[in-house]
Amino acid sequence: NTVVDMALSAVSSKSTVRPAAARRSAVVVKASAESRRAVLGGLLAGAALTTSNAALALGGSTPVDIIDDRKALATGFDLIYEARDLDLPQNERDGMTQARTNIEDTKKRVKEAKARIDTGLDTYVKKNYWTEAREQLRRQVGTLRFDLNALASSQPKDKRAVSQSLKKDFIAKV
Repeated sequence: NTVVDMALSAVSSKSTVRPAAARRSAVVVKASAESRRAVLGGLLAGAALTTSNAALALGGSTPVDIIDDRKALATGFDLIYEARDLDLPQNERDGMTQARTNIEDTKKRVKEAKARIDTGLDTYVKKNYWTEAREQLRRQVGTLRFDLNALASSQPKDKRAVSQSLKKDFIAKV
């Protein structure tokens, strides 16, 4: 009993001692600018989505325009898709076959190239823009060579050789 009495008296006499309390440590959480941006961006995206859904619900449906592009397709609007089609031969993908088939357009290009050589080159030469004059001449002669070959190939066989010799003489003179 004496040990128990001593323990009880020791506990009662030291009642001024506090029991160990849990310490609170100061924890500071700092949000980075990136996480704030992400949260704000998500919030704004959600608000925009909610607003757009509400607008669609009020308005019913969105209008659908049906456009007839057959005229644009006939004039060559879809050539970029032909250029990517690997099943076509390279001449068709480059547009060379299409340019050779229309003789009227070929004649127009020849007249335009002639006009550019007659008028455009004089302007560059008078201003001493030699590089630009050379490039303009190179472009027009290249166009002419292609178009004159197309015109010569459209001729009957007996006239084709004469057309080719005239083309060679013309290119040599230019």
